[in-house]
Amino acid sequence: MSAPLRIGMLGASRIADASIIAATEETGDVRAAVAARDPERARRYAADRGFESAAASYETLIADDSLDLVYIGLPNALHAEWTARALEAGRNVLVEKPFASNLAEFDRVAARLELSRGWAWEAFHYADHPGVHRLIGIVREGAIGEIRGIDVHMDMPAPDPGDPRWSFDLAGGALMDLGCYALHALLLLGDELAGSALPAEAPLALESARAEPYEGDARVDATVVAGLDLGGVSAAVHTSMVSPEWNFGLRLSGALGEVVLPNFVKPQEDGRLIVRTTSGAGFEERVEHIGTSSSYTHQLRRIRAAVRSAERSRVDLERSRRTMALIDEVYTRAGLPLRPGRLDV
Repeated sequence: MSAPLRIGMLGASRIADASIIAATEETGDVRAAVAARDPERARRYAADRGFESAAASYETLIADDSLDLVYIGLPNALHAEWTARALEAGRNVLVEKPFASNLAEFDRVAARLELSRGWAWEAFHYADHPGVHRLIGIVREGAIGEIRGIDVHMDMPAPDPGDPRWSFDLAGGALMDLGCYALHALLLLGDELAGSALPAEAPLALESARAEPYEGDARVDATVVAGLDLGGVSAAVHTSMVSPEWNFGLRLSGALGEVVLPNFVKPQEDGRLIVRTTSGAGFEERVEHIGTSSSYTHQLRRIRAAVRSAERSRVDLERSRRTMALIDEVYTRAGLPLRPGRLDV
């Protein structure tokens, strides 16, 4: 087992309770420091959640050479700026999705990687969970036959009107906050299934996109529906921040049946994987229980291994870039403006 990471955190955020606080309880990594816009809030947060210290500012925290990893859970519009600044300071960074506000801003951050002794990973934690790995294995084995369709939902009830996820200037919107998971998952499936359940070349191409705007700001998407083609297989994405219920489901349909993860993003809340098939023997439904371990815990373990081995793999980075490119493309096709970036050079 590699040595625990000393983690510094930018933002006393809601998401950090799961992604860092609960995850480090499992991994044994050290909550070393936290910074917030209000230093007093940072001090209270540090005391409540077991951090060794509260940094006086974001700048102070990223300058701390004792840190092995900086976690950035700030509002979307600040992700690129502070990832870039942390990389310039030589830090390793785990940044919440979306990596940036648009593709051009993503590329400006990526340019820092060439000069930094650190590296950056985007927090698509679902991809580290055994449930996703098992789904891919089942499809590779041919259990559902030739893939005919993929359906991904990322839907949730509406946040409060003042929530930053509704702010255009803070790079909000359903696609930025939720739909990015669906696009990333399709790219992951294409990469993992190419040459087995999909053609050796399985590009993901956008075919259609429409958006329903947020009633408080027509530039912000409340719902996005997109149709895509993955190596000749139709894929549908539905993401909404005004849904009457939660639905984070991933379904792959094939000639012989289907495989479903009812909550692929938060398997700790629903640890089922469902396989339904029809054959000469009739219909069969099999439920596998993939466990309730948190995807955030699995993510942090992988990041620790990468940091300790000085891994600088570009596979995840390139998939993050393709995700960002698709986000821009969906917004453009749906007639919405791209989110404004803050990192100019």
